[in-house]
Amino acid sequence: MSVFAQMLQTQALMFLFIATGFVLNRTHVLRKEGRSGIIGLLFYVALPCMILHAFLQEVSCEDLIVAGQAVLVSAACCIGAYGLSLVLWRREPLERRSALTFATMFSNAGNAGLPVVALVFGSRGVFFASFFLLPVRVLMWTLGLSLFVPENGRAKWRSLLCNPSLVVVFVGLALMALPVRLPAVLDSAVESLGSMTGPLSMILIGAALAEQKLRDILDTGVWRLVPVRLLAIPLIALGILRWLGADGLLQNVAVTLLAMPAASNTAMIAEMYGRDYRFASACVFVTTILSLITVPCLTLLY
Repeated sequence: MSVFAQMLQTQALMFLFIATGFVLNRTHVLRKEGRSGIIGLLFYVALPCMILHAFLQEVSCEDLIVAGQAVLVSAACCIGAYGLSLVLWRREPLERRSALTFATMFSNAGNAGLPVVALVFGSRGVFFASFFLLPVRVLMWTLGLSLFVPENGRAKWRSLLCNPSLVVVFVGLALMALPVRLPAVLDSAVESLGSMTGPLSMILIGAALAEQKLRDILDTGVWRLVPVRLLAIPLIALGILRWLGADGLLQNVAVTLLAMPAASNTAMIAEMYGRDYRFASACVFVTTILSLITVPCLTLLY
């Protein structure tokens, strides 16, 4: 199966989940007041399990150098995107600036990117992608989350440090460093619970979209994000990696992950912390639709 066909299949699956949330909202099964329980399930169970399972990888000594480069490339891309956001979105109101900055920094690399990497680049590609996602997850639940948490001193940092998705990052790092493996049944449970993240987050996005008006999706702020998220960031990264002479497979994996649409967590975290979740959902929705075209086109440059 080609990269285009795999991406089309992956995105079609996401849209089915979004449509489910849309219908559930329209039929009054899942309204705004009823989403808090699902958000809690995602934040305190599904997301931590998904993150933990990503850390439970067998380490290949032969690829450790390239894997280390993947970590550096990922961290540099996130920090670079953050710096770009400070310039691009500085005049946006806080309610939107948080979502725009988060969506610029973080793509949907976990839910949408990994399936494509697994199919096209095999287990070695997945190995590099797993390391590429390490700084993404650390920065997402520290710097990224701080974009949404109210500025209230110690309470802000207490909220960040006690976030289960951040805590589990350090648990995962410890498990990677130690010769410890989870029992098969526990590992399977963690994987199964983590696999709920994609469907549930997309259902929440669909439910939020059902409350939007057409003008939300046509918002000019959303469309200013599109070329930055889908084209500028992956193309800049590809140019720099080629200039540095980085490993060819690392280039392809990194650009594929960076070319994914805005992270689905953008809308979920925005709603969790009382930001403009409709605007955030529109950012995810529009970039996801357009990535059907942009991602296959970018693969022509590999």
